[in-house]
Amino acid sequence: MKNDHSSNDLESTTLGWKFVAIVAGITAVFFTFLYLAMSVEPDYMPNREPKATMQPAATVPMDHTSAE
Repeated sequence: MKNDHSSNDLESTTLGWKFVAIVAGITAVFFTFLYLAMSVEPDYMPNREPKATMQPAATVPMDHTSAE
C-alpha cells in the first residue's frame, strides 16, 4: 500500500492553515485593543483629578469705597 497524499488531506491542511491565520488575526486585534485600553489613562475616573485644570476667569476687583 502506498502512502499517497489524497486531495482530502491537502484540503484539510489548507483549511487548518486558514483557521490558524484567522485566529492569529483575531488575536492580534484583541491584544491591540487591550494594549490601547491599558496604556491610555482614563479621564472619567471619579477619584482622579483632571489633567487640564481650567484657569479661573479674571475678575475685576470691586471698589468697596463707593458712596451709598
